Amino acid sequence: MLRRVGTVLWILVLIAGAAWIYEKTRPAPIIVGFDPRTGAEQEQDGRVFVDLCWKRLPQMKRFKLTERSGTELNSASLNGKPYVVSFFFSNCPTICRDLNRQIQRLNHEFSGTELKFLSLSVDPDNDTPERLAKYATEFEADSQQWLFLTGQMFKVREVGEKQFRVIIDGVNHTGDLFLVDRWGRYRDRFTWDDAREMKRFSQVAQEVLNESEPPIDTVISTRNVLASLPHANPELIPWLHDFQLTDQDDRQFWSRDLTGKAWVASMFFTRCPSVCPLQNRFLAELQPEITGRGAELVSITTDPQNDDPSTLRQYAKSIGAGTAWRFLTGDVTYIRRIGSEFLGIAADGDHHSSMLVVVDRWGSVRGRIDWQIDGAGEKLLELIDQLNAEQTPIVDFMIVTNSKGLGP
Repeated sequence: MLRRVGTVLWILVLIAGAAWIYEKTRPAPIIVGFDPRTGAEQEQDGRVFVDLCWKRLPQMKRFKLTERSGTELNSASLNGKPYVVSFFFSNCPTICRDLNRQIQRLNHEFSGTELKFLSLSVDPDNDTPERLAKYATEFEADSQQWLFLTGQMFKVREVGEKQFRVIIDGVNHTGDLFLVDRWGRYRDRFTWDDAREMKRFSQVAQEVLNESEPPIDTVISTRNVLASLPHANPELIPWLHDFQLTDQDDRQFWSRDLTGKAWVASMFFTRCPSVCPLQNRFLAELQPEITGRGAELVSITTDPQNDDPSTLRQYAKSIGAGTAWRFLTGDVTYIRRIGSEFLGIAADGDHHSSMLVVVDRWGSVRGRIDWQIDGAGEKLLELIDQLNAEQTPIVDFMIVTNSKGLGP
């Protein structure tokens, strides 16, 4: 009997020893698919790092929510300052509190810097400003550095789903931290409960704080992998903040590749017998003035079934288009979405807008000019000059127009 007990004890000791050795020697968990520095594969949840040019990063769009103080936060007020976005709800008894304890630690680490932390409630029905104010005191949150935000659920979803492309559905929400740099670009995402990720956060956040000008052509490593993915399934993208099409030379074109330049977009189709030829003649005459200012022209066909790259190339040659004038084609439904969601104009076959849409150096629509109105050319060039003078992204603005009404 004693021999049998001794054997069992030895087996238990061996199992415990093997478990201890495994824990000490196994790789630390890391939520990535590839280590960006070694290229080694990690058997985790498939998230990967990508190396891409900074200008490919998506630009944050303006949002408004209510802070725990009861005052409205307009994200435009954060222009020029880096910030971190997270999602939580105050009734969460476990994970959210652990997440916010980590954010509390980061607040101490970056105390005295320009870095701000924005915690957005995914339970706005219960998380009133008063409740958030009480909750924030548990973490000794500095009201200037760490903001707790609430608002209508659709506004919170717009930030999460449209800007960071993560699911926001009440208690089912992401636990990642999202870093936005001082230029308004969604820079990177981090797993809050992974020690390596938090070390990486400290490094990247410090890099962002040290930047004195937009690193337009700098290649960075980021976990924001969606930034570099082609829009192969645009129906899965809830709202287009940028687009990808094919140009007249059959090359892939990304709207983000024009970051750092103002550009003028228009809709047309090559078989148009009336308005389009006049519109493109107007642009051809202004072409030296536009491109001489460093701006580019982008003309998107609303008849992609007929306007393939070869047809567009011949058309561009026939009107004397230079190298800074792109003619684009792609999927017809996707082009309609580019018109309605990105440019804010009609783009449906021969029923398309005659507006010239002016986009600033950071990918935001800043003007819609009807070329058929007297003085349109002067107004267009004046706006380009204004945008060229802007050294940092402008978030809070009115859209310039020479027709009735002003855009938001």
